[in-house]
Amino acid sequence: MALDQGTLLVVSGLVIILCGISFVLNTAMRRNDASGRLWSISFIAGMLTALSFLVWGVSPALWWVLAIGNTAYVISIGAIWSGARVFNGRKSYFWVALAAGGLVALFTGLEGPGGGIWTGSTGLFIGIAVFAGLGGAETIRSRMRRNLNARVLSFCLWIVCAFYVLRSSIFVTLGPLDPIFTTYFSSQITAIITMLLVLLGTISMSILQAERSGARALGDVTVGVHSVVGVLSAAPFMQQWADWVERASFNGDRLAMIAMDVDNLPQMNTAFGRTFGDAAIRSVAQIVRHYAPTASLLGHTGAGRFVIVVVTVNPNEAERLAIRLQTALVDEPIDPQQSLRATASFGVVDTDTFGYSLPALRRALDDATLRARDDGGNRIELGRPTPAA
Repeated sequence: MALDQGTLLVVSGLVIILCGISFVLNTAMRRNDASGRLWSISFIAGMLTALSFLVWGVSPALWWVLAIGNTAYVISIGAIWSGARVFNGRKSYFWVALAAGGLVALFTGLEGPGGGIWTGSTGLFIGIAVFAGLGGAETIRSRMRRNLNARVLSFCLWIVCAFYVLRSSIFVTLGPLDPIFTTYFSSQITAIITMLLVLLGTISMSILQAERSGARALGDVTVGVHSVVGVLSAAPFMQQWADWVERASFNGDRLAMIAMDVDNLPQMNTAFGRTFGDAAIRSVAQIVRHYAPTASLLGHTGAGRFVIVVVTVNPNEAERLAIRLQTALVDEPIDPQQSLRATASFGVVDTDTFGYSLPALRRALDDATLRARDDGGNRIELGRPTPAA
């Protein structure tokens, strides 16, 4: 039995609103960060979209409500992409999503009520496809790449991107009355797919946000009542890192940064349990404390990632420190009873090469560490300056 369009609009609207309220409340109750706020904006925009389409379903004469819904829909998908960028330590570029939403509103207004339910749909479909593709690419790079829930979110976004690329193509070339469009890309089919992907995406983003907030609240290397003194959690470490960069720039000191990502951490958690993985992180944190210079800044910025900031005298000193840490991981077992040892992927950058811009240093450090991990792990990669255009 086929559901009519009005029923599907109500059901899909309720699903989106309930998921949105749940995510926004959970984010507000935690120590939320920029990525959580952007994802909350995405859900709020999604709820506005659902309400707008519900209002139009009751009163089709209010065609301008579709302009609101179309605008909010594009901003909603754009905010997911923007939040993923922030999660990866990059600039949000949320203004791009707002600008795209403004263009969709303009095109919908210019088209007027003549298009009926499809008023402004061309711009809407293209906007959704573009931002879903950007979001799908962002959620499989940098820090999100190794997270299973980020991959699930990426899968959802790629499905949305592919669906709307096909939907917009058929809509523009054959029109909304063509049998192919009405069979495979109608509003009813879209509503069902949207409900399924919203549910899956909400679960993924909620877990990502919970993991991130939980790590900050517990001090990242704090598990239960046990913590590693001297290794800062993400938020205080970032404040101190920014301060070190600013003071080093003022005094003309050379700063070096070494990032180390523990290899195969998800596999450890799967094979030996989360408790073993937490103990392994504590062991690695102690190794970092013992072998890093006394006058250095130590931070645990995410699941299995440590960053060391140190003032160096010569360009080779940071690489030698990375080699020292790499050797220490081989020499000291993380589980003495089973003689298990950890390996890590290292990225090394300095202010001589990348200057005193913290965002530039962070991007270079992420890129170098990612290259080391992609080459098989247990490697040291030096930061490479971006060639001038």
